[in-house]
Amino acid sequence: MTTLEKLEINQKALYSTDYFSGDYNQMLYIKKSIQDNCNDTRYFIIASSNINGNQVQQGYIYFYLDPKTKTSSFIGTYVEPEFRNLNIASLLIANWIDLCLNNDYQYLITNKKQRKPFLLYLLKLYGFDVRDQNLYDTRLDVISVCRSKDLNNMDKLLLFRDPRHEKVFTGMHTFKHDNYRIIHNLDESIYLDQVILPLQSAKRNQVYYEMLNTDLTKTKTKTILHQHRK
Repeated sequence: MTTLEKLEINQKALYSTDYFSGDYNQMLYIKKSIQDNCNDTRYFIIASSNINGNQVQQGYIYFYLDPKTKTSSFIGTYVEPEFRNLNIASLLIANWIDLCLNNDYQYLITNKKQRKPFLLYLLKLYGFDVRDQNLYDTRLDVISVCRSKDLNNMDKLLLFRDPRHEKVFTGMHTFKHDNYRIIHNLDESIYLDQVILPLQSAKRNQVYYEMLNTDLTKTKTKTILHQHRK
C-alpha cells in the first residue's frame, strides 16, 4: 500500500486488489489532487474492474485530509449508473474510514454542503450523525428517507418536511441524475431514517455529520470490508 506521504499529485497509485462487488473483482486506487485556483488538496479512492479486457472505472470517493489536526472531511462519492446497487458506495466509505483510522485520522466529518440524502443515511449506518439531536425536531430542512415495500423497486423515496426545500431539491443535479422519487406520505413505503439537508441559502445554517459512535464505525467498517474481501 502506498503511504499518503509518498503520493504524487494527480497520479493514481494502487491501493488494494483485495475486494469484489457483485461479479466484479476490483482494483482500488488512491490519488491526490490539488484543485485549480485554490490550495485545497483532495484525495480519491477509485474502484475499477477489468471488463472485457478494459479497465473500467466504477466509482470513487473523495475527501480532504488535514495532517495538522488529523481531520478528514468527507466530500462525496459517485458510482456509475450501470454499477449501482452493488454496494460499491458502502465499500468505498469503508475504505475511506479504514484508511483514515490506519493513518491516525481520528476526527472524521462530512462536508457541510453534502447534497445526497441517501448518502447521509448511509453514513449514519456507520455511526456518523449530528451532535445536536434536537435539530431533527426543530429544523425545517429534515427529510425522511424511505424504500418501497416492493423490494424490486430501487427508487430512493424522500418525504420533505419543508415544501420549499422539496421544490429546490427537485431542480438539483442530484435529483435529476439519480433514482430519487418524492412522496408525500408513508403509504407503500418503508421508513428508514431522517437526515438534514440544508438548502443552498445563507439563511439556513449548514450542518455536518461527524463520527460519534466509534465502536459502531469500526464494527461496520470491518463487516463491510470482510463482505467484499476475496
